[in-house]
Amino acid sequence: MIIMTSYISLVHQYAQLDKQLGQVGHADPGIGLGEGLRGGGGVTLLSLLTESESLQLIPAGAALPEELVTENMASAILLFLAVASSSLCSGALTDRLLSVECQPAAGVVGQSMKISCLFRTSLGIDQDIIINTVFVYKNGQKDPLFTIKNSGGSGDPRFRLPSVSDPSLELTDTALTDEGEYLYMLSTNRGIIKDGVFRISVTAKYSQPTMKSWPEKIVEGQGANLYCNVSGGYPAGVIHWFDQVDTDWTKSATLTIKEGEDKLLQMSSKLSFTKFDLSWAPFRCVVLNSRNVQEGESTFQPEGLRDASVEDKDKQLSTNIVAPVVVIGSLLVGLLLVILLRGRCGRPSRRPSTVPILSGVYTSNDMPDVEEAVNLKQPFGEATEVKT
Repeated sequence: MIIMTSYISLVHQYAQLDKQLGQVGHADPGIGLGEGLRGGGGVTLLSLLTESESLQLIPAGAALPEELVTENMASAILLFLAVASSSLCSGALTDRLLSVECQPAAGVVGQSMKISCLFRTSLGIDQDIIINTVFVYKNGQKDPLFTIKNSGGSGDPRFRLPSVSDPSLELTDTALTDEGEYLYMLSTNRGIIKDGVFRISVTAKYSQPTMKSWPEKIVEGQGANLYCNVSGGYPAGVIHWFDQVDTDWTKSATLTIKEGEDKLLQMSSKLSFTKFDLSWAPFRCVVLNSRNVQEGESTFQPEGLRDASVEDKDKQLSTNIVAPVVVIGSLLVGLLLVILLRGRCGRPSRRPSTVPILSGVYTSNDMPDVEEAVNLKQPFGEATEVKT
């Protein structure tokens, strides 16, 4: 009775697995579970069970009728032992010794990628394995994402199995929604693999950064903001700031990240100043992806104006410098004129000729000084009076 119950449980387990693989053993005895159990030609376990008139597929744990147990006990035991020994000799347990290993796959949005996988057996890598059926499930989904059965594929057309002897897969037009873990199940001529897994990670390159300032014309000494914007990337990265002497201003910036409808990210970094110094410009923003690899860079030279208060101070300073110079210059010029005039007045006068004195006729060039002329005229008057 115990042997019979174990036998029925074994039948149920294989039937359930066969059902998961699309009932390959029932639809085509040469493919799937029957092939793995058979290991070549011969009768399969499922065919024996389904073709037996007295023993039918009974759910695990179900109780057999007493008469069925009595009538078929001997034949059931013989059948069970025959199938078990045949399976062990022909390699029915190879599915436990056969596995598939896949490397983590990384793709770029919009591009094709390869999911590299290989078979492994207890003896190492086996290259003589032929794939009959493939099921790919994304983690958390009940229905298969991609299926290959009887040399035909269904499901997501972007997946492809390039070779029936190579478990590696190809994926075209990669999207962000492809990121995640997958269950990989295969039926081969050497057995069944139901626990294969692989993971896909997806990245997207950011656009060239654009920069701007607010206000557009920055007044030196007043507050201002600089902005650096990128879009279309994934996953999140960082934006660094540098001035003209490569001083790192990143810690003073604020980074904002938003997700678009297509799941791609938009990053915006704002660098704020309470008092902007035009001598710091131009500024550079550098975009780094999640692997800290530079993807873009842009340089920005803001339009700047000098502060009006600074200009007034400069004008006042210029006035304070020019005014004393003008005053001192004027004093120097006046002093030079005085010196020249005094030098001319202090020069001794030349005595006029006797001719103009006697004649009493003077020219403008020979006109004596007023005092000298008076002294000269008085004696002549007296002399005239004496003559009369």
